Amino acid sequence: MKLSRLGLWLFGCALALTCAACGGDAAAPAPRPEIAPQETETPPYTAPFATLSPVLIGLQRSYEALSDAHASLTRIWEGLARGEQVRCGEMPFVPDPAGISHQGQDDYANLAALLRRAAIDLTRNRQLWQAECATTRPIPPASVISEGLLSVRSAGDFLREAGALLGVVQ
Repeated sequence: MKLSRLGLWLFGCALALTCAACGGDAAAPAPRPEIAPQETETPPYTAPFATLSPVLIGLQRSYEALSDAHASLTRIWEGLARGEQVRCGEMPFVPDPAGISHQGQDDYANLAALLRRAAIDLTRNRQLWQAECATTRPIPPASVISEGLLSVRSAGDFLREAGALLGVVQ
């Protein structure tokens, strides 16, 4: 048994050495062909917003600010609705509804109107929260919480519609 295993082992080693020695010719590999540069120049990159109307850019910024305020106020009122105590702190920034305008560009009139409605609802909502923060009671009454939830949800509806219009316009 030992002899046959030794013979098998020697045969395997000899086979491995034979295969390793047959590597082919020693010539260097052929060089890769060079890629010729294109003759035409690539036009410079222009950002997609470079051609947008300044009015649309302003409405986009209002939408973003309103969305941030909506998220903050939603967390406050939904926390109160769950029975959590919410601390009064820094009030979220809500753009002035009067400053949201389509500036005579009728293409953006519907978008501006939706954003103005959301700003009005969020301004009232923020004022309601400020009034609650001025009181000494730890948790607002259910009627106030309900009012806060309704106005923040109404603003959310306007913002969703405005977001859909922004997606179409851009």
